[in-house]
Amino acid sequence: MMVVAVALGAAGAATADAEGRHGSRGLIQVSPPPAGPWPQDGVFDIFLCMDGNTLNSCRKRAITPKQKRTIEARLRAMPKVAEVRFESRKEAYANFRKQNADNKILLSAIQVEDMPESFKGRLYRRADIVPIRSTFEKMAGVSNVFTLGGSFWKGKADVEIALCGPAEASGTCDGHDGAAPWDKERIEARLGTVEGVEKVYFEDSEHAAKVFSFWWMRKASDPQGFSESYYVKLADPGDAQVLIDTVKVMSGVSSARTVGEGW
Repeated sequence: MMVVAVALGAAGAATADAEGRHGSRGLIQVSPPPAGPWPQDGVFDIFLCMDGNTLNSCRKRAITPKQKRTIEARLRAMPKVAEVRFESRKEAYANFRKQNADNKILLSAIQVEDMPESFKGRLYRRADIVPIRSTFEKMAGVSNVFTLGGSFWKGKADVEIALCGPAEASGTCDGHDGAAPWDKERIEARLGTVEGVEKVYFEDSEHAAKVFSFWWMRKASDPQGFSESYYVKLADPGDAQVLIDTVKVMSGVSSARTVGEGW
């Protein structure tokens, strides 16, 4: 079980730049992102028509059982598809609530019936992303199709701790300055007291933009506009929520989430 120490201890008071954080700082070793590997697969979400939906072939009509079976059969017959699963409205709603647990206003506005059904899956090759999208966007019963490159951080880390950026007003961010050097020192010191932390990476804006571009398969318009982040690898990924609850209230933290919820 993950244990957070009450006393943070002396974690080093000197302010250091990003390069300095790649060495030993207090109780934790902070490293730059690994050079790779960069995933060669891709993922897709095929959202199905609901009543009133006007996108693509929906024409305000919900998908029929026959159309749903046709889409699933087509997916399972394609050799380029490595994995596929169906997500019901209830499952989609449960995931939505988990991902937006701190946004009470949004949670109160969205109900189960607002969530679309979908087929989600993984492709063996990134090169097949465009053909998959063009094939299923035209099929009856399909509302829209999202295709993405593989996640760089999946398997390398379990928790992302996004830091405040300039003029950001979310989490503990004040809407003025971004995370200060002393905020980073305190976060690193806290991570050094958490049992089960195996590895900590610091990602700067440039690398974050590169990961974003790889995931969305389009160039980031403003690389400097991306937040810096810590990525944490845990001995037991099941302890991720404990770490998230520990750091999300700390000064300089915009958000904390499991790596599976983003790129």
